[in-house]
Amino acid sequence: MNIKQASELSIIAFLEKLGIRPSKVSGDSYFYHSPYRKENTPSFKVSASKNLWIDFGDNNYGGKVLDLVMKLKPGLSVSDALHYIEDITGNSFSFHPQVSMEKEREHKIVIRSVKAIGSNPALMDYLLHRKVSAETASRFCMEVYYSIGDKKYFGIGNKNENGWAIRNAYWKGSSAQGISYYPGEGKTLHMFEGIFDLLSFYERKQKDVEPDDFLVLNSLSNMDAARKILGEFPQVNLYLDNDIQGKAWTKRLLKDFSQCTDQSGKYLGHKDLNDYHRKSKSVGVRR
Repeated sequence: MNIKQASELSIIAFLEKLGIRPSKVSGDSYFYHSPYRKENTPSFKVSASKNLWIDFGDNNYGGKVLDLVMKLKPGLSVSDALHYIEDITGNSFSFHPQVSMEKEREHKIVIRSVKAIGSNPALMDYLLHRKVSAETASRFCMEVYYSIGDKKYFGIGNKNENGWAIRNAYWKGSSAQGISYYPGEGKTLHMFEGIFDLLSFYERKQKDVEPDDFLVLNSLSNMDAARKILGEFPQVNLYLDNDIQGKAWTKRLLKDFSQCTDQSGKYLGHKDLNDYHRKSKSVGVRR
């Protein structure tokens, strides 16, 4: 996703994905309590026709979806903010009605071929940057070659229940949304938001966790499907991101499932497990 594509996303639909609903609807105007600051009276307005938001309680600051994300997560770069938007929306892009349906066709991902990890030097460099070995990546992933429109691309892909989750150094998306479940002996389940969190975990803990089950959400929008699996395990370890949404879901899962334990403290101070893994002094050491 690029900035132009993000600007075409429906703000109302994006807020709905975050679980944020209007307090009042008056014609074209949707009024909310500000999603990024505390207030008693709703002063955050979205114009449905213009697809613009404005926060009257924040010096009339406003804009598009990307501007909102930069307010919600002020520490993110623009690139990371775009990845966050993709995580929230998954592959279900909700465009403003004025945007042509051609836009949805432009985003359709067509898988051309799938190969074993190791044949593409650029992808090997990408794995090296993420501090993941080809051996570990091969356990869960493939090289996926795909097209969007008339342009051809490639990336590291992990199969999900409906298609492929794909990423490379410049892009992250999916041919269809779904969770990725890797069955083991059915005793302990480790759940992650993204595939590189699982790869980082496995890189460090392979000998200890080989018999275990693994689940990758690929997007927080897939949580409902994941919840159906959690109840089948006597022990579930949660490795969600250390951000607002990750912490909120961790808190909710701990409440709903007594067998869940929060493991995010092991990478406290880092965005996620892969960020911790890449910056850790013990990177590359399996223990």
